[in-house]
Amino acid sequence: MRNVFRFLVVVLMLVNIPVLAQQRSAKRGVCWDEKNQQLTDAPIAKMAPGVAWLYNWGVAPTGSPSTLGTSLAFAPMCWNGDFDETKLRQYLTAHTGEVRYLLAYNEPNLQYSAGGAAMTPQQAANAWSKVEQVAADFGLEIVAPALNFTGDLVGGKIWEPFAWYDEFFRLVPDAGVDYLAFHSYMNYYSAVDWVASRYFYSDTETADENDLMGPTNRAKYPNLVKFMDDFKTTHGHYPKMFLTEFCSWETNDYPYQAGITRDFQIDQMVQKLQKLELSDMVEGYAWFMANPTGGASSFPYMSIFQTNTASSELSDLGKVYVYMSSFDKEKYYTTGETILAKDYIEASMDDQVPRVRPNTESGSDIPLQVEWRSGSWTAYQVNLPSDGEYTLTLHMKSTQANDFRIYRNALGAANKKLDTTLPSTNGVWQDVTTTVTLTAGQHTLLLYNMGTSSLLLNQLRFDSTTGIWDVRGKKEDVRADGVYYDLHGRRVAHPTSGIYIVNGKKVVVK
Repeated sequence: MRNVFRFLVVVLMLVNIPVLAQQRSAKRGVCWDEKNQQLTDAPIAKMAPGVAWLYNWGVAPTGSPSTLGTSLAFAPMCWNGDFDETKLRQYLTAHTGEVRYLLAYNEPNLQYSAGGAAMTPQQAANAWSKVEQVAADFGLEIVAPALNFTGDLVGGKIWEPFAWYDEFFRLVPDAGVDYLAFHSYMNYYSAVDWVASRYFYSDTETADENDLMGPTNRAKYPNLVKFMDDFKTTHGHYPKMFLTEFCSWETNDYPYQAGITRDFQIDQMVQKLQKLELSDMVEGYAWFMANPTGGASSFPYMSIFQTNTASSELSDLGKVYVYMSSFDKEKYYTTGETILAKDYIEASMDDQVPRVRPNTESGSDIPLQVEWRSGSWTAYQVNLPSDGEYTLTLHMKSTQANDFRIYRNALGAANKKLDTTLPSTNGVWQDVTTTVTLTAGQHTLLLYNMGTSSLLLNQLRFDSTTGIWDVRGKKEDVRADGVYYDLHGRRVAHPTSGIYIVNGKKVVVK
């Protein structure tokens, strides 16, 4: 009922109900440094639930994991013009059908001392035919040389990204490039979003002076613009982006090194992933990195694993990276189906970012929880069978009551469907329920913490309130087409008198 919340008299343990999860994101990848640790099956297995691909800056793995190519795809890289073509061809031949992308040169506009391949566009063009031939022979898509912002001298000149690409495409106008590539260590998600979705792609009318499609840059970099325009004419869109290295690691500007904490790195990563997953111009991305030498305790706290050892468990950041939402817009949850709180398809940002962290509920096998801070909201896709009243069950933990709202499709008074108060759970995990009136069909529902304090959530579900019916008679008269659960979430083969959950509805058996 509106403005009235109640504790369940008996608790339905949602975790025991079968879950249809989101699909794993094909975009999500990692950088793996085999100079630090050879790649083996153990870390692959820990990353595989949420990571789809990886690369190691080489033409083949130096280790011999048996699941690489099946659990995770491998993307070979031609690091510079002297890449080992024989070894690359041997790997591709042995792994036919497992490789889709061929990554070209690594940061050619940076010096070797900064981790770059230090190649002028002319040097890159001179060696480019080898890249094209390998890609053609094995049916691979070519990812362009990965650039970064730089102040380095390469060939006696500072090559900013637009300038390097412009000269390269002047020298090799038919380079056969299928995707652009970039690296970004900018601290804030908004900067990464700009690079991946705007820097190369803004319409002329909306571009500013920093964007390629602004009038000044269109004139200044005609060869790059021609490549982009020709690609769009042929394919209907500009070439998409691979962000093949990224994390927060700017220490020469605000907030300086002291500002990059573990929480800062995770919170910015969560927002970057949301933007990268939701951008139509991002083909893939790879977190830098999975296995730095110092592990999770070393600055800037970006390690996927606790330690740089084959037996290591995932770090807190790694658990979030592996298990957080894939922002699967094809998945709509039905009544009676568990929704993991971390599987939102959109969320608030900046100071109101929901904090995604490893689940703290003892005995739960749910990997992550969401901290709804004051002003936070998360959105979920549901498909409801009919108009009417639905019960929302939140499995949550709080120490104070919080004002709470539900909006349909977008924030705003016209979309508000519920305005009420969530009670305190007195610092323990438990189910809290309320009812909300909704119409049939597919909806995006925004759940909004309007209170002044945070609360933790790890799962939720919607149930129809119209599904309470009596089943009279003996045990053999009970409906045979449903699976019965008691109110502790245990399956019951022969229900006797009592209240049960069948197909997400409450059933009274007398």
